[in-house]
Amino acid sequence: MDSKDRDIRERLSRDFIHYAEKCLKIREKSGRISPLILNTAQRHIHALLETQVKRTGRVRAVILKGRQQGCSTYVEARFYWKTSQNKGLRAFILTHLEEASRNIYEIARRFHGHCPKAVRPHASRANRRELVFDELDSGYHIGTAKSQGIGRSWTIQYFHGSEVAFWANAEEHVTGALQAVPDTEGTEVILESTSNGAEGLFYKIAMAAAKGDTDYQLIFIPWFWQEEYRKMPPEDFRLTTEEADYKAAYTLDDAQVFWRRQKTAELGGIFAFRREYPATVEEAFHADLPGALWNRGQIDLFRCDRSEVPELRRIVVAVDPAVSSKRGSDETGIIVAGLGADNHAYVLADLSGKYTPLMWAQAIVKAYYDFEADRVVAEVNQGGDLVEATLRSIDPNISYKPVRASRGKVTRAEPVAALDLQGRIHHAGHFARLEDQMCGFDPLMGGDSPDRVDARVWAMTELMLSGPRPEGPRVWR
Repeated sequence: MDSKDRDIRERLSRDFIHYAEKCLKIREKSGRISPLILNTAQRHIHALLETQVKRTGRVRAVILKGRQQGCSTYVEARFYWKTSQNKGLRAFILTHLEEASRNIYEIARRFHGHCPKAVRPHASRANRRELVFDELDSGYHIGTAKSQGIGRSWTIQYFHGSEVAFWANAEEHVTGALQAVPDTEGTEVILESTSNGAEGLFYKIAMAAAKGDTDYQLIFIPWFWQEEYRKMPPEDFRLTTEEADYKAAYTLDDAQVFWRRQKTAELGGIFAFRREYPATVEEAFHADLPGALWNRGQIDLFRCDRSEVPELRRIVVAVDPAVSSKRGSDETGIIVAGLGADNHAYVLADLSGKYTPLMWAQAIVKAYYDFEADRVVAEVNQGGDLVEATLRSIDPNISYKPVRASRGKVTRAEPVAALDLQGRIHHAGHFARLEDQMCGFDPLMGGDSPDRVDARVWAMTELMLSGPRPEGPRVWR
């Protein structure tokens, strides 16, 4: 082997993106066999995994994604790359259905069959369950999550759990597989799935990863990263108010919005679309939760268009501030709402997000003036005088009212939920993340702090349940 060949092999062994393009083939959705050129989602996953390897020496990842975004193809390619070039390594892939196992094997078989001979190892066994590289003492094994105790007797270096949210006996399988992976450098565990709701093992693992409570990192892939998820709209295409909000929130184009509209109709409704093709983690996981104080049907029933908001007698910016913007910390809930001349309340904006104290103070003051608000109402349980001081460092002249949560979440939220049930609170537009939190949070079950909901409760308490009514109606548009 001359120096040029050594350089080529060395790059193929260390540069996965280059290796995938030069050595691996996939069957495209059109049926064409093409080189594996990583798409946006795959490059994002790869970058995060490689960063984790450099930081910790191993991979522990949970991937939440939409349908057919190339996640499984990426993981199979990554594991084939590693096991086909190194000695003594085993990869184990566990799927939820026999059909999925066959599809995974076809991906691996295609990789091996099209790999250039110069870098393709000899396979002593190549069947629907395994691909064994005997000269390397490495291998690639595929199973289905249906029999208990699978993987317990093995020692493996790489584990891929595919569509974990849909496994029967998920805890048994994950426990068995993870016991087979040593907690040493160079090992990799990748659990991926579309959502199956806010319950089950995959949901628990993903939420723990999001909080930073485990060694796993949560990787989320939004549907709109997929280039093919678009369709040219007809000339008379017009956005609904909800679509305009959605387009602006995620910086989409009309072709993506039109594709979403048609796919939503195909799936039978927006909530099915959001689970199959989520834009956020919240969308993926949160359907209506039994026991929640709100439900989507109720919110939709009393929703109105922005143009239908009457003259407003009061406008407030309500805030549930977070004390940190670090990974795993709460968001700052920022809700703008108004009280109409009809004595109904209207949610005008959800500006919540993960901010530093300076950033949320700037966002609040901007909203205060943009919406011509009467008052900022801020919960001070965590920040005390610091909340007011931070706000007044941006603008000392704002009207400000501190509120302290002396009662529990249930006691504070129930009177507001009762107003919602009476049809006296309206969402002037669609606020997807706020509504996810409203319909996915049961205060009796505890869990994460519902920052957007808390801010909404403070807004409605101020507008509907306490405080004087300033004179003089205004029109908000």
